[in-house]
Amino acid sequence: APDLTSLQQRAVGGDANAQAELGAMMLVGRGAPWAPQRAFQLIEAAVAQDQPDALRLSAVLSALGEGRPQDWARAHDLIARAAAAADARAHRELALLGSPFDVDAWLKPPPATQHFDAPRVLTFERFISPEACDWVRLLAAPRLEAARVKNPERGGANADQYRSNTGMGLSVLDTDVVVQLIHARIANAIGVPVRQQEPTNILHYEPGQEYKPHFDFIDPGVAHFAQEVQRLGQRSVTFLIYLNDDYEGGATAFPRLDWGFKGRKGDALAFWNVTDGRPDPRTLHAGTPTTNGVKWLFSKWMRDRALPLV
Repeated sequence: APDLTSLQQRAVGGDANAQAELGAMMLVGRGAPWAPQRAFQLIEAAVAQDQPDALRLSAVLSALGEGRPQDWARAHDLIARAAAAADARAHRELALLGSPFDVDAWLKPPPATQHFDAPRVLTFERFISPEACDWVRLLAAPRLEAARVKNPERGGANADQYRSNTGMGLSVLDTDVVVQLIHARIANAIGVPVRQQEPTNILHYEPGQEYKPHFDFIDPGVAHFAQEVQRLGQRSVTFLIYLNDDYEGGATAFPRLDWGFKGRKGDALAFWNVTDGRPDPRTLHAGTPTTNGVKWLFSKWMRDRALPLV
């Protein structure tokens, strides 16, 4: 971990690398005090010096509308500047964004197919492109760890035999303009603003790994969970994007609906965890074991209120 005092001194002295690093830390309160306004100032000071990390992070903030009005064109321009500064990740991202950059095409979701009214369940064919699927998988692959489940007795989350897969969570600092476009596309598809989305989780299942039947809503009848619902709101919707299809087994199964779904690469599934304002037990679902090949999944939960950046 960097020495915070030294980092602050270098940032004040105009060191663009220190400004970018300290700004990122202060943006989410990780390793430094949470101070978003100061974070924006530091990040933009580094942007003025074409520091690549700051350019890419400022692009994400422009996409989110944090610290300034939402501006997709500015986000794209910042990625182009980072690519021009010989940043390899930005160069690859720029190619994926397309030339010309058609933000409307990125943000317009495909039509949905509705399978159930209560609970509401939708699927989307080719929600994102195969290239975007590969981009997300490559982003997550180096940082996989044991997936966790919420602990009803102590709060928090921990590894549990109920869930044997691995995964990783994307802080805002781990995202990029491509990921933010996917988040915005999800918001447009289901009518829930981006600010109500929890951080994305990328899930990875080796053969035989599974997530046994469970609910995604937060049970308000459990003390720790009731406090969480009061503080952060209920998990109202789950949105899954299937990042590959070269595996056997691994369907998302809903035993109480007698229904399951196994999307092709880029397809998506959305289901509402609450019906008429109450947790719906018919949303019991499982990530069934893969029997051959590896499964990758983009997993997103929506709350019923806005969340802070993390």
